[in-house]
Amino acid sequence: MTALAPPSAVSVLVAHGAMMRGAADGSVGSAAAPAVGTEGLYVADTRLLSRWILEIDDSTFWEVGSVREPGRRHTALSPAARRNQTHDLVAFRTQELDAGGLTETLSIRNLGREPITARLVLRAGTDFADQFTVRTDGRTFDLSGATSSLTLLDDGSLTFDYTHTIGGRTFEAGLQLTASTVPSILPEPEAGRFVGAVLSWVLPLAAGETQTLTIAALTVGDSRPPAPAPAGSAAVGSADDGVDPLARRSLKDLDSLLMPCPIMPSLTIPAAGLPWFLTLFGRDSLLTSMLTRAERPQLLGDVLRALATTQGTAHDPLRVEQPGKMVHEVRVSELAQLGAVPYGRYYGTVDSTPLFLMALGCLDDPVLLRELERPARAAVEWILGDGGLWDTGFLRYTPDPNGLLHQGWKDSFDAVAGADGGEPAGAIALAEVQGYTWRGLQECARLAAEQWGDQAWADTLQQVADELKARFRKEFWMEQHNFPALAVDGDGWQVNALASNAGHLLWTGILDPEDARAVTSRLLQEDFFTGWGIRTLAAGQHYYHPMSYHNGSVWPHDTMLAAEGMAAYGFLAEAKRVADGMREAAMHFGNSLPELFGGFSRADFPVPVQYHHAGSPQAWAAAAGLTAVRINGKASPASQGPADAIADVVSVPPGRNAKFGSADG
Repeated sequence: MTALAPPSAVSVLVAHGAMMRGAADGSVGSAAAPAVGTEGLYVADTRLLSRWILEIDDSTFWEVGSVREPGRRHTALSPAARRNQTHDLVAFRTQELDAGGLTETLSIRNLGREPITARLVLRAGTDFADQFTVRTDGRTFDLSGATSSLTLLDDGSLTFDYTHTIGGRTFEAGLQLTASTVPSILPEPEAGRFVGAVLSWVLPLAAGETQTLTIAALTVGDSRPPAPAPAGSAAVGSADDGVDPLARRSLKDLDSLLMPCPIMPSLTIPAAGLPWFLTLFGRDSLLTSMLTRAERPQLLGDVLRALATTQGTAHDPLRVEQPGKMVHEVRVSELAQLGAVPYGRYYGTVDSTPLFLMALGCLDDPVLLRELERPARAAVEWILGDGGLWDTGFLRYTPDPNGLLHQGWKDSFDAVAGADGGEPAGAIALAEVQGYTWRGLQECARLAAEQWGDQAWADTLQQVADELKARFRKEFWMEQHNFPALAVDGDGWQVNALASNAGHLLWTGILDPEDARAVTSRLLQEDFFTGWGIRTLAAGQHYYHPMSYHNGSVWPHDTMLAAEGMAAYGFLAEAKRVADGMREAAMHFGNSLPELFGGFSRADFPVPVQYHHAGSPQAWAAAAGLTAVRINGKASPASQGPADAIADVVSVPPGRNAKFGSADG
């Protein structure tokens, strides 16, 4: 039997939608071969560099110092040497990402007393791989019709070009390399999709002299400078400025994921996260922008505009598109543009649309609200019609065999099943989705009355919301557990798993106060609460596994939505207990919360257990860190009334009461 090696350490830079995965010294691949696996420089889901190797005087250089910031890495390099052996060369390397690619600055210094000549060699190349071809999910694609080429230009730069045509559709990509000092260039033999070149410079250095060389690897036609932080962003702060360390790091993580929207570059959105979700995701972008609107207030409006622009307009089963439905994800890479994957605009999500309406309630900009009235009306029509609310009583999804079987936030293949492992039948109504829908309809009703001048529609929406709330309590509540079911299937049977989705119901406010008390108490029992966070599935059920993706692991955003809901109902002590656990977990991850971590309790192991393939940074995990800081920093009910405490704690839309019920916590 062959043992599977653990994932090797990869250093990652990310900024403005560009990502670079490689060695800690800034290299990608090796002198002998291009990148293996997932290393490379990626822009718009396309690998623009699959080799990037710096050599100086044919010597091995050691990394002797490094500083890394979001999107920028400074590295000091010194020749490998024996003890008491001195070399006169030192190199300082700065790599910086922007929306167009990579800019690298090399400073070579002669530390000696005599003039020397340094020879620099850069081995560069690309295969223009679509990220779907390098991800470890087992899919393969026919790329035999693709062509690559290299062109040397008169100004001393060079371009790599790529073209692939399928069925009348053509995808084109290009990478241009430029340098402040013209190099000697030797093209390498083409090898399949890979094209490469060896660039070299001879730099004479007087005693004590430093020479600086700047090299840019950017998408063809793109010479933009690094994008500025979006307007309205607050400074993160330094280590000794009194800012909470978790808040500081969470903001850095979040800001590293801010990027131009792929279909509207004038808008700034939070990408969902590394490594493969640097794009617009309806659910992720909405939840992140709602949870962080105090810190990054400009994001919510841009996300809502982006989703309104990509809102469904037709019935397209391949993309699960329907009129009025909000998009799940947007991709602009090769396989998406050529139709080899359905994710160019993929609508396989049941919750982006009600979350869109819920997010509208967070806006206080009358101009933007007027702009978004038409998309809001279309979204409501989808919920009532194709979404199934009128016909079946709940908002539902039908599993997509060509895309996502499950279309809530837990979208893995085994994420929706009963406590005994029983599979649901037909169109599925998820518990938390009904909560989003109820809150979204209520917010839309308020806006119809206050902003859009349509009291009749407001009354209709409020009635629909009230009826949904009553129907939800009747059909979802499991009296034997005093807890809501994970889902109701197409035959009307409860999917009776005890799952963390119930915490989202606290966040939306759909539960009556006593039911909220029951859910809060149940989520803090040992089979749910690990001491670090709330398991996605309570221990002891058929599919429970502490190292699964959605069936027993801990997701920070999932846990903190529950905590916000607890606080909103007046259970501030319980909310602070959950927030404290998440803050302590974050310390073991360098205050950079990952997408998820293992569902082991403190009794099982003294620190949180990593999930190997967890994305980091992840937008809603960063938002969870900020949420934990907010909740943790609030006064206890003993020193201020619950309603006063909660008004500052919870990310509630303006139209929502500060407290959902009369629970006293």
